[in-house]
Amino acid sequence: MTRPDPLALWDETSQDLLAVLRELTDDDWARPALPGWSVQDVLAHLAHLESEAAEMPQPEGGRIDIAGEGNRPMPRDITEVGVVARRGRSAAELLEELETACVRRREVLADLDISDLKAPAPGLVGELGWDLDTWLRNRPIDLWVHEQDIRVATGSPVVTASAGAAHVAALMTRVFPISLRRLPSGTAVVAHITGPQGRVLAGRVGEDGRAAPFDPSEGSDVTLEMDDVTWLRLTGGRITPDEAQVGISGDEGTAAIVLGRFNVTP
Repeated sequence: MTRPDPLALWDETSQDLLAVLRELTDDDWARPALPGWSVQDVLAHLAHLESEAAEMPQPEGGRIDIAGEGNRPMPRDITEVGVVARRGRSAAELLEELETACVRRREVLADLDISDLKAPAPGLVGELGWDLDTWLRNRPIDLWVHEQDIRVATGSPVVTASAGAAHVAALMTRVFPISLRRLPSGTAVVAHITGPQGRVLAGRVGEDGRAAPFDPSEGSDVTLEMDDVTWLRLTGGRITPDEAQVGISGDEGTAAIVLGRFNVTP
């Protein structure tokens, strides 16, 4: 598979998100979406980061001093101030800000040189120490994951048949071996994922404590079966292993450890 154009992917995931937001009712905005955040707060968060990418001015109190430390996760303080600074705005105003930011961001980044993805990213995330690769990879993830947060909060189904879902699934496939680290040498785990992002994940732990792919037909100590919605919500920390519907064959203790490590979202 060829890697999608990162700017086109970013744009597509933002348009998918906007399509969902435009259909929300007045009652939907106050529904809880994440711990401490309503649907409207999630919208404020998205308007914040997209407007930063579009080089738009921020509301008073919407920026804090930060120290760049490489490609570290974005500190909670940064995202929180963007939301708090927008608490006086209506949902309609926030949606307008996000829509404007998506248009302006497309214009601002039209001539972005992505020949060197290790070059510093522009704006806020560049100040944080992110390179272009991290920035371009993470924005579609943030947009797709929060689209699903809003869908769940408002009673709509999670959608995994999209470019954003494929992008997130590809990343979670690459990090699957992390959930097997430091298990006993030789431990083999296979996860059968069904749905639009269905795939087979297989890893065996080596003498160095790291897992490497292997042929799942050789057999495993643990076999996990779940749909792609469950898998991606586990890896995003949106549900716990106890809340997930997962079929388990083999060593249940090892399965519990692996499922407990699926969450790779800070």
